[in-house]
Amino acid sequence: MTQSLTKETKRILNTVVTPERQKRSEWTLQHGAPRVRSAVKTLLSSEYIDQEAADAADRWLRAYNLGKNDYVEYAPNHTANTTVRHDAVSWQMLRAVSWREVAFIRSHLGRQAHQLFELMLVDEKSFKDIGGIMFPHLCANAANTRASAACAMVITQLPTAFRAYEEWRKDQSEGATKSRDCWMAREMAEK
Repeated sequence: MTQSLTKETKRILNTVVTPERQKRSEWTLQHGAPRVRSAVKTLLSSEYIDQEAADAADRWLRAYNLGKNDYVEYAPNHTANTTVRHDAVSWQMLRAVSWREVAFIRSHLGRQAHQLFELMLVDEKSFKDIGGIMFPHLCANAANTRASAACAMVITQLPTAFRAYEEWRKDQSEGATKSRDCWMAREMAEK
């Protein structure tokens, strides 16, 4: 990677990023600190996905973290709003709405896509690791290629799934639940 690095950044880089990843440029600088390049950033920089898909992956991860782990990650350009205060009940309702979004995406795209999102975004696995999990019977290069293709495919479907979620949410608010299948009933029937 041909970025100008300060002495402190080089020291941090040597302690955070392994030498193998430094050689393969699987790291990037974010706000002056070295970070391992995520699968989404790799797909975006190689132009396998577009910015809309990368933004949708970021939205999915934020909803997942709030719904499952009970914390919020703010966007870099976020402005704090101190006029609104939440009590414990409204905070849990906000978490439930976020998890409903994740559950809708899982229902819409399937459980395999959800597992790929967890591997890519939550666990931050590399394509090599994902390929080893998904395709253990293949050689490393073929598994790596198939894993990156599968990840690119599900991420490109994510913006469409979010649009379907927004449409479903709009239908729910208008009381038009009878016009479509209820995704929650299908989800519960599978369990």
